[in-house]
Amino acid sequence: MPGIKHLINCHCVLAIYKNDQKIINHKFPVYSKFDENNAIIPKLVKCNNCDTLHYVYDMCKSEIRPGKDQTSIVIEKDDLALMMSDKLSNLLRKINCDISSWEHVLDIIEEERWGEIVVLKRDIIDEIQQVKVIEILSDDKFKIRSETINDIIK
Repeated sequence: MPGIKHLINCHCVLAIYKNDQKIINHKFPVYSKFDENNAIIPKLVKCNNCDTLHYVYDMCKSEIRPGKDQTSIVIEKDDLALMMSDKLSNLLRKINCDISSWEHVLDIIEEERWGEIVVLKRDIIDEIQQVKVIEILSDDKFKIRSETINDIIK
């Protein structure tokens, strides 16, 4: 069964927003899988900005686990790289994908959901979304392409 990417809210603030009047907490992407009852399987993840440990227990919901920021028990990119081809892990490193994309790609490979697409990068240029995607064709075969998402309502 496919998992889902969702955002977790952290207590930290990105450096570019530190001097703003209104505090905007950082959000980071997480890839979660579902159990047989369609509930998210809980897991521990680290914030990609401040390394705070979060216990993700539901869609877009987590609890901070204080005092455990230095733990090495969470899955990291290097761990995931060992479970996929060098060609694929080198590509994900080169593009500097977040850990949620790595987990999504590995989930597709493990469950052999060939043909599934993962968004690797997303930018907005002139109010139009540009995305770089990868289509996983087998455990060591994939296609990369750039696409435009026109979401402007006229």
